[in-house]
Amino acid sequence: MTQGTEKRLIDALGRLLQGTPEVSENKQKAKEGRLKINNYTVEIEASLSVGALRNYDDIKKMIAKKSLDIIVEQSPTAESTSDLLEEKLKEQKKKTTQANKLKNTYYKQSKNHQKALQVQAAKHIRIVQRLMDMIPFEEREKAMDKVVSARPDNIIEGKFR
Repeated sequence: MTQGTEKRLIDALGRLLQGTPEVSENKQKAKEGRLKINNYTVEIEASLSVGALRNYDDIKKMIAKKSLDIIVEQSPTAESTSDLLEEKLKEQKKKTTQANKLKNTYYKQSKNHQKALQVQAAKHIRIVQRLMDMIPFEEREKAMDKVVSARPDNIIEGKFR
């Protein structure tokens, strides 16, 4: 953890906060209004590799605080970071509630579809049983062998007489 690297990171954070990045990727994002202040953009602005901040917890905390302050400034409703976090928590709870409602709806639908499939399979088995009853007893085994040899994966378990 050198002082030079720490200074480069702090200078990069300062440039990003002022809106005057030097790296082309960040300049482009700033022109488009998409520049976010996070660990990645600070590392890129400081011309360091991704993950270079892993040993600088104090700078990571500074980045998180500054980016949160900027989000609070841009928020029309939040006056402090706690207000902003409360809003995000409410949004997340609402999303979770909606997801749980959808999950329950889909679960009920799948149960209904499963019951309908069971009914359909029972009808199919009865039809096959009646068709098998129409074939003379001596020819049933030949017919079944023919079906199995044609498509071995097309077997339905049922009680055939």
